[in-house]
Amino acid sequence: MSSQTNIQAQIKFANELCSKSDYAGAIKLLYPLINNAKNISREQQYQLYKSIGYNYYKLNDFSNAISAYEQTLSCHVNEAYIYNMLGYLYFYIDNDKSIENYLKGMTLTPNLKNFVMLTQIIIKSKKYELKDIKNIFEKYVNVFRPVILKGDIPYKYNPKDYDINKKLKIGYMSSDFYCHAMMTFLLPVIEHHNKDNFDVVFYHCSKKTDYVTDRIKNLGYPFNDCSDMSYKELAEKIHSDGVDILVDLSGYTHDAIWTLLFKPAPIICQYLGFLGTYGMKEVDYIIADEYTIPNNLAKYYTEKPMYIESGMNRFGFNTRKQNLPDITPLPCLKNGYITFGSFNDTSKLNTFSIKLWANVLKAVPNSKLLIYRTQLQQRDIDRITKLFNSYEIDMNRVIFDSTPTVGSHFKCYDFCDIALDPSPFSGLTITIEQAFMGVPTITLDYLTISAKGSGRINHMLGQDNLTAKTENEYIQIAKDLAQDIEKLKWYRKNYRQIISNSKLCTDYDTYVSDIESAYRKAWSDFCKG
Repeated sequence: MSSQTNIQAQIKFANELCSKSDYAGAIKLLYPLINNAKNISREQQYQLYKSIGYNYYKLNDFSNAISAYEQTLSCHVNEAYIYNMLGYLYFYIDNDKSIENYLKGMTLTPNLKNFVMLTQIIIKSKKYELKDIKNIFEKYVNVFRPVILKGDIPYKYNPKDYDINKKLKIGYMSSDFYCHAMMTFLLPVIEHHNKDNFDVVFYHCSKKTDYVTDRIKNLGYPFNDCSDMSYKELAEKIHSDGVDILVDLSGYTHDAIWTLLFKPAPIICQYLGFLGTYGMKEVDYIIADEYTIPNNLAKYYTEKPMYIESGMNRFGFNTRKQNLPDITPLPCLKNGYITFGSFNDTSKLNTFSIKLWANVLKAVPNSKLLIYRTQLQQRDIDRITKLFNSYEIDMNRVIFDSTPTVGSHFKCYDFCDIALDPSPFSGLTITIEQAFMGVPTITLDYLTISAKGSGRINHMLGQDNLTAKTENEYIQIAKDLAQDIEKLKWYRKNYRQIISNSKLCTDYDTYVSDIESAYRKAWSDFCKG
């Protein structure tokens, strides 16, 4: 048997081991073939590293998987699959490298699924400016538009055919009409609509339902299960229902977004679910306020901002009677040191945020940082540990915790004196929950809509002093607040009442009236051409 034939036989056997989930066995068989490089062709070397990378990936050993896949690039640089795998694997290790590889893969072979992944990663990066994001999104939406439409022509609308004073039908489309964070901001809207002036219809693009779904259905509006519909079928349904203004609430976090390319309603808006531009010319408006999208930045959105005068958000719990646990004393009074806390999804904790927090820890000696998330994985811990080590932080000062709390999940905030917000993808629901438990959130104001959530909440609560304009100011706010125990006691004692009585949690009628006025103005502008 020739050496080439033997190598092919070994590769085949390794693939059989892989198919039987013996990934370690496959790797053990493949590595000796790599080491015998003089007897293998460049193509075989590529296939070997590719196979080794896949087996490490199946073992959840992302570091070795990355190493193997990157070795394939010495043999081939035009394989989109490799870049896409590296994009996926780096997502858990290095946000910017993930984006870099996904973009290379997209350049070689545009892929719908990978583009969706890219959109959700890129808005969490500090490296990409608003104009870059807009250009990238528009570029690939233009690529995928004919793929989605498949020769069909989007619906067209003649403003002369419509009555400017008609009772408007508002359609809300989402995959999250259940106990989801988005619903805490939508419920105050849909439960306070003026039924005399507006009809409402829901398009649910998921099979997931629960008590919140029932709460929506009990409003008496049409509620459509669209989970099995194709993009075209959903567009036909929305269009045949005579929806005047369609509001998409999930963006690139759900597959139904591509329905929008059919232009199923005369006016399409996006709101809440995806914190960035869609890059779709079919979407007319993005619902926001001037704090979130200042006028001078509106040009970096494909959509036109639909400004809500009284602010972008109101908040209401998904349960009608939310039982909050009692607020406990400041942890620092017992511990003898300040505990900063992060409770956001770890995908938001990029290199920039970790560096910023490392500088906070250096500015506040003896302080500690609690990183809490029930979904915390070992790979998250390894990545964050590596970053803190690179900034010379003693890891005894960083606490990782994924232990589910007993009773209310709000209990996790009991162990934190001051919350630190990630950047440029800030918290929103988490920031509100922290306030209900007496914990202030320090945030960094930045240009993107994804960075504005906590700053917007601080502003509504009269706490602009917690929102920094620069990194140095962020560090200084943390340092000053850590030294002001009386101020921290004040937050612990008063913050729940402040947020409960704020317009964020009470002023629903004014807010919805402003939204309805914005809908009406958009309709008037449409009818006037």
